[in-house]
Amino acid sequence: MILVIGIGHPLRRDDAVGLWIAQHLEEREGVKVLGVQDLTPELIAQVAGADLVIFVDARCGAGPVRWERIRPGPTPPLSHTLTPQGLLSWTARLFGTAPEAWLVTVPARDFSVGEGLSPRTRLAAEALLRRLAAYLGGEE
Repeated sequence: MILVIGIGHPLRRDDAVGLWIAQHLEEREGVKVLGVQDLTPELIAQVAGADLVIFVDARCGAGPVRWERIRPGPTPPLSHTLTPQGLLSWTARLFGTAPEAWLVTVPARDFSVGEGLSPRTRLAAEALLRRLAAYLGGEE
């Protein structure tokens, strides 16, 4: 199973790009899509059950969408929120293994209070949505 986790805050404009992807990416057989504000310990079991996890989040600045392979590292203290790597580390510690994982970051500029993506971030998000849909076996 492939797990796509979109991360972001719905009231901080471009910070919501991960949630936007999660809302617009159609689930299909073998694919589960989640939109979350934070990576919490409750996600560990779902990550453990996946073969591949794709985290989507905003990145401050300009440039292209970035794909970064992430792996478990030292296990961080368990807290209310974790980084993608911290979530993988806890998965490996508790389940003995962690799935292949990627952190996909979308360039974002407007983190002000409000709703809706800025035009540049929306264009990048739409391109990423098409790429993910094609990879996951369907067109959006």
